[in-house]
Amino acid sequence: MANIMKHVGSHGQKPCVVVFRQVPNEPENCLIVETGTLEEQKHDDLLNVVQSLEAQESNNISEVLSRRTFTDGSNMLNDLHFSKKLIKVSVGNVNLTPTPSDSISLAEVNAEIGKIESDSNPPMNTEIAPETLERPVAVPTGATDLAEGLIVQAGLLEEDAKALMADAESKRAEAFAMDPSLAPKKGPGRPKKTS
Repeated sequence: MANIMKHVGSHGQKPCVVVFRQVPNEPENCLIVETGTLEEQKHDDLLNVVQSLEAQESNNISEVLSRRTFTDGSNMLNDLHFSKKLIKVSVGNVNLTPTPSDSISLAEVNAEIGKIESDSNPPMNTEIAPETLERPVAVPTGATDLAEGLIVQAGLLEEDAKALMADAESKRAEAFAMDPSLAPKKGPGRPKKTS
């Protein structure tokens, strides 16, 4: 039997790595990297991580990529994001290829995982025993994974926002340097106090 490989698939005919099986609040979309678009060293680095025991034991390769670096020292998840290699596509257009001869729709996989995660939470008992009140509440794995995914995305969006703001300030300064008449006029200020 062929070895089963998680996180790999195809987007149309293009091989890819599925970094986020679902985009938070957009279950119809996922985030992938089309491996053919990567330069050779980064392609090899990424596939080495995907094939690692850590990645194969993880349900979310994004968490593994956030801890790993490319040969050039850049953080894998950040680098893929900022170099625009992390692309959002419909889950219906992605097939997972766990073995060279098997192919399964990512939409089907997500639906099955969703069923498992919703079945794993038994209904709450309405009668709460006093001794259970001080125990920490276990967060279901699916919720933890989703929350961690949201935190990673929030961090990436914040970094994007900072970069965009810096770019906007730089362009504004450049425009004012070219044509000072465009700079905002200083108002007359506060009226003088009369004693």
